[in-house]
Amino acid sequence: MAFGSVKAELPRTVFHAVGGIFLAALGYHLPGISNRVALGTILLVTMAVEAARHFSPPFNRFTRSSLGIFMRPSEHDGITGTPAFVGGVFLVFLLFPREIAVLSLVPLVLGDRAAALAGKGFGRIRIGDKTLEGSIACFVVSITGYLILRRFFGSIQHIGLPVLLGASLIGTLAEALPRPFNDNLTIPLAVGAFLKIVTP
Repeated sequence: MAFGSVKAELPRTVFHAVGGIFLAALGYHLPGISNRVALGTILLVTMAVEAARHFSPPFNRFTRSSLGIFMRPSEHDGITGTPAFVGGVFLVFLLFPREIAVLSLVPLVLGDRAAALAGKGFGRIRIGDKTLEGSIACFVVSITGYLILRRFFGSIQHIGLPVLLGASLIGTLAEALPRPFNDNLTIPLAVGAFLKIVTP
């Protein structure tokens, strides 16, 4: 097991999970269109920060020194996944009902992180640049997250196990398959579209 790779990924995982839960709660609980306004504002701020990092080396050095623990090496002088992550959250709340939007974020917030940790920790069977072990972890953690949510939130208790299994599978495929776009966008949008189609 590659403990060093897993250890290096842990701060990013905590940031990803806590940030995702916060954004999901914001989108779900704010009334009317204020949730989209708030999420859209956060998206614009993250895009402005990325632009400032690109055009201002001193600002980039500052962000790297203060937030570098959450970044992958490829992101130090490139674009981080944060705008795509916030953009994915914003788009699902813009396009889908709140319950579907929240459910579409489970594979992104939980499953994607499980895939990263499992893949780096003990992934052996490659699927492109991902691993079978990571995909299995993504699916298992996603369906577990769905079952926990269904137990405590009455508004989604009518959604059956086959639908949740399907959503977990769609999220896992979106995380694993080659794509031209960041999976922070493709995972929630693919899962949200699936749930919109199959739920009454």
